[in-house]
Amino acid sequence: MRITLVINSLGGGGAERVLTRLAGGLARAGHRTDIVTLDPSIPDFYQVPSGVARTAAKAPAGECRWYQLSRQLARMRALRRAASGQGPDLLISFVDATNILTLAAFRGSGVPVIVCEHTDPSMHRIGPHWELLRRLLYPSAARVVMLTEDALRRARSMVPAWNAVAIPNPVPAPVFAPGAARPAFFGPGRNAVAMGRLYDYKGFDLLLRAFAGLAGRFPDWNLTILGEGPERAALETLRSELGLAGRVAMPGASPAPHDALKFADLFVLPSRYEGFGMALAEAMACGVAPVSFDCPSGPGTIIRHGVDGLLVPPGDTGELAEAMASLMGDDAGRKALAARAPEVVERFSEENYLKAWEELIRAVRP
Repeated sequence: MRITLVINSLGGGGAERVLTRLAGGLARAGHRTDIVTLDPSIPDFYQVPSGVARTAAKAPAGECRWYQLSRQLARMRALRRAASGQGPDLLISFVDATNILTLAAFRGSGVPVIVCEHTDPSMHRIGPHWELLRRLLYPSAARVVMLTEDALRRARSMVPAWNAVAIPNPVPAPVFAPGAARPAFFGPGRNAVAMGRLYDYKGFDLLLRAFAGLAGRFPDWNLTILGEGPERAALETLRSELGLAGRVAMPGASPAPHDALKFADLFVLPSRYEGFGMALAEAMACGVAPVSFDCPSGPGTIIRHGVDGLLVPPGDTGELAEAMASLMGDDAGRKALAARAPEVVERFSEENYLKAWEELIRAVRP
């Protein structure tokens, strides 16, 4: 088939990373695969896989508000022109607002559209007008792909109902650069690491507060937060207010996170909610013991509590701090969890992921 994948950009993020993996897998399976991106102002963070074509739609750059109707219509027209030029048999769109635009742009075209949600829609609010458009347009999708069974149950309860399925993200085996060295920003001693875009829902403020209560008890431990985003200034201010300026590094996004994660002693996911928790899974694949809030929806699927990581009640910074402390002070216990953590690669294999997508494509093909 001729399959076109649509996303706002190939800038850094979990959805963008997964889209490139899906595109590459579809191309290797013999499909003629294209990627169409919308926002020309965001530079690429991920490479286009071999055998995959790339088209940048000539759409208005930058964020586009719902009420900017002329810009929204221009984005829809640019998207339709760019994607239609590939002659697709099927469109696969990633992430809420782009999904809505894709469904609207190809409404009545006869080309089936699969849309992929990468957060839990019951938790992640995109504004009342976008929410309304999502409720109106998602029922017309050939399928709505969720990342976990929990999110799937909530999607199927939407009114009007969504024709939804669950396909968890793949967790690839890590690839390490030859001779990769321990990052300088880790500092001396042991290091706990968190990773993700610096958004409020990622909960890095909760992590800073939890670590502040541990810094005095564990003077040989530091914390590194890998990622970039709009909450950087607020997080840096909070870091200073908590007296952690010399103990918490925020070096930005890493193009090779595995090379940093392999040197981590502990991974922490403090999210208020997730779609899946790709950073968590990647850290486990690198053999790092994790601690995570058991937030909706993903960490409880990825971590087997007490086997390859620890789960704590959502949003409870006291419990998060105690779980971190239990592993920071117990080398043997931490190493036992870390030894089982890489099994996540087999549990969420790319082979199973691509097989699930092939079955879905066969089910919706015209």
